Amino acid sequence: MALRPRVRAWRIGGRGRYLGSLPGRRPNKARDFDAGLNNIQRNYFEVDGQGPVYNEQEFEKRFRAERAVFRRVYLSVKDTPFFLRRINATGRPQAHPLQKVVSDLRVLAYGEAANRADEDVRFSRSTIHLSIQCLVRCIVSKWDSTYLRRPNDEELKTMMDRNAERGFPGYMGSLDCSHWAWHQCPRSMAGSYQSRKGSRGIVV
Repeated sequence: MALRPRVRAWRIGGRGRYLGSLPGRRPNKARDFDAGLNNIQRNYFEVDGQGPVYNEQEFEKRFRAERAVFRRVYLSVKDTPFFLRRINATGRPQAHPLQKVVSDLRVLAYGEAANRADEDVRFSRSTIHLSIQCLVRCIVSKWDSTYLRRPNDEELKTMMDRNAERGFPGYMGSLDCSHWAWHQCPRSMAGSYQSRKGSRGIVV
């Protein structure tokens, strides 16, 4: 029997568009979304009168944002269509919006692989990728005019002064970096300054 074009493309490795359930695909993992939500609430927020496991300083280190900023982002996106908690075809509740925001910010803050967050939030890699795209679109559409703007004179002066202290007078910022070889790098520090090519270098 001839295969449909989209199914044929999927079987020979073509990406095509997302097709959902098909014969031969792996079944969904039995992810316990409630367990993932409970872990997040216990680690970062107050539950049953008990304080979070991680304090404010540790929270900011993990999410690169204060708890108040995290809450502001969460409240602004939790009612958007993608982040709403739905009921699937089997009658079970799907992921909570808090899980999606936590997984997205962890990936963005750490630059880690999307499937790394699966252990904590119980999400697949494809879901986290899609969630990150939706979160970024929501943030840009809501705060574009407030934060994604040109710096004013006072902010520009602060940046210039800070970079002048670092040895770069008249320097506003950088979107790229340069690799400088360090030929006399001490052996005790060689591992920390090894480049992709195997030499010792510093990123400027």
